[in-house]
Amino acid sequence: MKKTIFALATVALLSTGVSMAQRGYNPNVNRNPAPQALPGSRQDDIKEEIKIDRLDAIVNLSRKQEKEIKRIEDRYDKMEMASRQRRNPKMYQRFQAQKQQEILNVLTSKQREKWFAFQQSNRFDRGNGYGRRS
Repeated sequence: MKKTIFALATVALLSTGVSMAQRGYNPNVNRNPAPQALPGSRQDDIKEEIKIDRLDAIVNLSRKQEKEIKRIEDRYDKMEMASRQRRNPKMYQRFQAQKQQEILNVLTSKQREKWFAFQQSNRFDRGNGYGRRS
């Protein structure tokens, strides 16, 4: 009887010890990196399409303007990817400003006015979290 109890206790102890053995924790290893939309990826293309669709809904883009804006987006994606500007915040901001300016140049003056009016109205609608909201 003592041998049986001793054997069961040994098996229980060994099985618990094996299941508790784990890899050591290394804080420098990112086991589950956050997914990012790489330029040229399908996810990035979807995001660009959504942006263009939003702009189209506000200012009524022509098909030619949509294609031109898509071409600008793709060109800047390639430039960012080639030079890895995302790591340098100042260069990235400059690229974004240049891209925005080129996209605004595609719009007519009436469309630009609509776009700026929309942005201005949204700026006040969002608020800063204080005061009453409608």
